[in-house]
Amino acid sequence: MAASRPGPIVSPRRFSSGQHQRNTAAWGATPLQPLANARLLLAENAIPGDTTSAVVASHVLECFLERANYISAKENGPGVETGDFTYNGYLTRAARLPPNPGAIWLSSELAWQQHGRRVAADGSTLVAPCEGLIWLGDLALLNPAGDAAVDPYAQHTAFVVLEFGANYGSGGIGALVQPLIGERVFGTLKPNRLPAAARSAPADRGGHGGSAAAG
Repeated sequence: MAASRPGPIVSPRRFSSGQHQRNTAAWGATPLQPLANARLLLAENAIPGDTTSAVVASHVLECFLERANYISAKENGPGVETGDFTYNGYLTRAARLPPNPGAIWLSSELAWQQHGRRVAADGSTLVAPCEGLIWLGDLALLNPAGDAAVDPYAQHTAFVVLEFGANYGSGGIGALVQPLIGERVFGTLKPNRLPAAARSAPADRGGHGGSAAAG
């Protein structure tokens, strides 16, 4: 009697990020969107990761963030200074704007371009480390003009993102998890370090450009 032939071997690559149906499709709104409590305005640099190089675009990330740790003198280092607070959470929606977009990043009418992850253009996107601002407060109070003073309890200050995509990155299991809850964000909030220019930046109505697919 002839031996039975084994069934076909299923390669692990079948389950890779390139095969995941939602990897290339537009991501839907995440369940964390109604719980978002912060907006980040971050600079995309000409040399990825070099925060001293020219700024080629600004990225607005709306996030669900949670405070993690206070940084003492024993723990400071690159991007993390004594007195900082670390925050981690998830990106809920994003938009890519020109450099120096003014106050439009805080506008309630900002046209969002993507849910759950950073916007990429011409094969590149925002990478860590990157620097900018955070507005941590009641997003429901934001108005069309992008007035940061609408919430007296909000924290409007400097922020540095140290990592995107942990714990899994964009491939493998990350390709399954990220479309459901968004890219993970980790960074540091620097209390009371708001640049003077950011305190009075006028709203640039030209910053409304872009697709509203992720509204």
